[in-house]
Amino acid sequence: MFREEFIHYYSWGVTMKYHMGIYTAALVFTDCIAQWLMGRQSIPILVLGEMLLVSMGVAVLESWIFPRREVWEGEALIRRTALWALVSNLGFVGGAALCGWFDGVPLWGAALLALFLEFGLASMWFADHVALRRDTERLNERLRQYQNE
Repeated sequence: MFREEFIHYYSWGVTMKYHMGIYTAALVFTDCIAQWLMGRQSIPILVLGEMLLVSMGVAVLESWIFPRREVWEGEALIRRTALWALVSNLGFVGGAALCGWFDGVPLWGAALLALFLEFGLASMWFADHVALRRDTERLNERLRQYQNE
């Protein structure tokens, strides 16, 4: 029993940290571009830490909304996707606003940042709920074929 629990939480941690890493890298990259466009050449260490913590918070909540042991379809997938989109947007936009990550960015730049955020979130959703699911279905089909031989 302990072994299964350990493996479950270890697997959860690996997946959560993977998403946290992707979110953090995207925030840092975006801030690098924004700072460069505003003529600056650095990002304070505190900002990097804030971005990491916000990304971890979003990833933890994401793992609660979409537990890995479940397959979501239909209305349940729509409800959970809406909740995830709300949590993700509030987390990242709220973190940016509260921490002042993109202070000084003009209005057109803020609109571009919001568009980039939505594109990134849509890409993450697609990867988790379409691309990886398709791979899983192919593996399951091959397993059935193997079992029938």
